[in-house]
Amino acid sequence: GVMERFGLSYEEVKKVNKNIVYCSISGFGQTGPYRERPAMDQIMQGVSGLMSITGEPDGDPQKIGIAVTDIGSGMWAAYAVMSAIYYREKHGEGQHLDVSMLDSQVAWLTYQAATYFATGESPKRLGAAHPNLVPYQGFMCKDAKFINIAVGSERIWERFCQAINLPDLKDNPEYAVNEVRVKNRSKIIPMLQQHFLTRTLNEWLTDLQAGSVPSGPINDLEAVFNDPQVIAREMLTTMTHPTAGEIKQTGLSIKFSESPGELRLAPPLLGQHNEEILSEIGYSDSEIEKLKSDSII
Repeated sequence: GVMERFGLSYEEVKKVNKNIVYCSISGFGQTGPYRERPAMDQIMQGVSGLMSITGEPDGDPQKIGIAVTDIGSGMWAAYAVMSAIYYREKHGEGQHLDVSMLDSQVAWLTYQAATYFATGESPKRLGAAHPNLVPYQGFMCKDAKFINIAVGSERIWERFCQAINLPDLKDNPEYAVNEVRVKNRSKIIPMLQQHFLTRTLNEWLTDLQAGSVPSGPINDLEAVFNDPQVIAREMLTTMTHPTAGEIKQTGLSIKFSESPGELRLAPPLLGQHNEEILSEIGYSDSEIEKLKSDSII
């Protein structure tokens, strides 16, 4: 790997600090027949099976709209490092953490993997729908906006039928329980879609939320960053950049009661921290000036 070529492998670093917690993140991991293969998020979404279950039933496999495998692997790595530090506190030993993008995404297959294990058949693409719950998907409304509905239990089904003013649907033998709703998905979903086209998104949301039915709009990003809940949670923030002026940033998703975080530093300019970093690792002022004069930094 890269760090080995730099002479900074775990084994080399461990010679300097035997209790080091050292985390490697790679596409396929440090072992196995694919360990030397290059990897990017798109490739890993495909190899992991994620793309095979994403997209419309009659469409091509699709990738998630963000680099979920990249981001997810970083999250697994952060969790692993914290766990290893805790282990070191208890047992006095560091260790090497091997995090792969493939493993990270396979672990996130969750109930889709369980479906395959139980049936021996690969799950199919269902668009915005859920493989095991109905109705649990998006519907278009009269104003061409989309609403998400999540009927995750029979209690919610009862409230759902009341909220959309179709009370007789609740005890209809073809739809009364989730098992038969799943079997009759091809009948109930088109019928519900036609019903949702009779009113606007906000009209439906008012009644569904009054009835405690899990529901919400399918927002574009303009709607997201103007949403009162997003604003109240400080997930849109601003800071001053030295050349770009005031810039918008997403906020911190974790709220600490005693040690709240903040975004203090704007994205750095190229080479902004060269002197600070080089000084910290032992370079003298004259050596830093020499690097500058030689156009190395």
